Amino acid sequence: MTRIDFYLLKTADPQERLRVACRLIEKAYQQSHNVFVNCSDSLVAQQLDDMLWDFRESAFLPHANLHSDSTDIDAPILIGAEPPDACHDLIINLDTHVPKVFERFTRLLELVCQGDEAWVEIGRNNYRHYKQIGYPIHTHKL
Repeated sequence: MTRIDFYLLKTADPQERLRVACRLIEKAYQQSHNVFVNCSDSLVAQQLDDMLWDFRESAFLPHANLHSDSTDIDAPILIGAEPPDACHDLIINLDTHVPKVFERFTRLLELVCQGDEAWVEIGRNNYRHYKQIGYPIHTHKL
C-alpha cells in the first residue's frame, strides 16, 4: 500500500513550495530513490526544472522535464503530467488533484501551503480522498 505524507508549509509563497520540493527530491535522490514529480502545469514544471539546476552548487540532481524533453525518461528524477510505466518509487504531487496512478508508487508526497486558502482547500480535498479509500496518512509540519 502506498504511504502518503502531507507536508504542511507555513507560507502562501508558491516558490517556497518548489524549494521544499527540491529539498525532498534531493534527499530522495541521495537515498537512491527514483522520483516522479506530478505537475501538469508546464510553467510550474519549468520553474521546478530551473530550480533543480541551481538548487545547490554542490549537488547535481539529474532530471528531465517531460513537458519539454520526453526523450530522457530514464533520468532518476522526472517532472511531468503522466508518469512512464516504469515509475513506481516516489511521487511528489504538485498538481491540484490526486494523481491517477498514485497506487503504483511506494510513496506519495503532498505539499500544502497553509497560507494560501486555495491550496489549503486542495489539500483538504486530496486528504479526504485518500482517507475515504482507506490509505493511512502521515503529516509533517514544516
